[in-house]
Amino acid sequence: MADLVLDYALLHSLAGSLRELKGKIQFDVDTGSRRSVVTSDGTVVDSGQVGNSTLYATLSAFFSACHTPFKDSMELLDELANTFDGIAKAYFDLDADIAGKVNLDRLRANISGWQADTAAYERYLDLKDREITFQYYDENGNLVSGSVPVWSGDPVPEPGDPPTSIDGTSPVGGNNTTAVLDDEGNVVSETTTVTSGDGLTYTETTEFTYRDTDGDGKIDVVDYTSTITHADGTEEKIEKTTNDDGSFVVTSTTDEGTTTSTVTPKADGGSHQVTVDHEGETTTTDIVVTGPDTGTKTVVGPDGTKVYHGNPTTGEWTLVTEESSEDDYVPFTTVTI
Repeated sequence: MADLVLDYALLHSLAGSLRELKGKIQFDVDTGSRRSVVTSDGTVVDSGQVGNSTLYATLSAFFSACHTPFKDSMELLDELANTFDGIAKAYFDLDADIAGKVNLDRLRANISGWQADTAAYERYLDLKDREITFQYYDENGNLVSGSVPVWSGDPVPEPGDPPTSIDGTSPVGGNNTTAVLDDEGNVVSETTTVTSGDGLTYTETTEFTYRDTDGDGKIDVVDYTSTITHADGTEEKIEKTTNDDGSFVVTSTTDEGTTTSTVTPKADGGSHQVTVDHEGETTTTDIVVTGPDTGTKTVVGPDGTKVYHGNPTTGEWTLVTEESSEDDYVPFTTVTI
């Protein structure tokens, strides 16, 4: 099966062309759908100017018949343009979100490489002037001292400043991620901007906080606050906060309201999640690990219950049963998400 390719830049451009077309024909459509006989500049013509009552009646009937189709055509142009633009922006946002995550992972990998290079350089600075001294007897039986350098390899180059920016690749437009690091090289904030090349823009800024909850000197909790400006201009704020017991809460706030998910991880890799959306409806998701890389996921929401089998580690699930809120039972065997 061929991969589905959606050119959202083309859809966005097409939506703009439809709106441009509407603007160009708006006057003519309004003029031709007034239920009156008019000239090209919109002036109403009476029967005396036509000179023939039968012809005038025919023209009047024509203009009257055109009123509704012309008016409907303009509304349909609007609907079609909005549909194309909505699809374009939704898929662009999805790709932009993935691009930002890929960029951040690549940037963190570059930072890790820089940290390794810095450690190697600092080790080189520590050893390059050191020597190991020793004593030995020369050919005359005299006890003499000698030395050899501790560092015998090539000099290690200085790594320079840490990487704080990376450019991504995109079929259209471009994307870039910049980061601010703390003294340990952790990303404390990052901003990703993705453009489609024809006017679509997605921006995400995330601030990270790090905690060592067990005091072993290693970070084990990473929380964040993200502010996203979508292609349609709407703004979304996503915040993750971890509790002392290991559970965490993710809130997503938009113009429609706030959705809150509370996740309680289990020791075996499973979890219990309760999500309350902006309309107050609740969905629970339970993941149970049944063996190595196997488990079940049960989702109970306003529309009913869905049960999946799959891999809790990779997040690959196959829908096996679905029961609606009206207790209709439908079996599934091959739907994979």
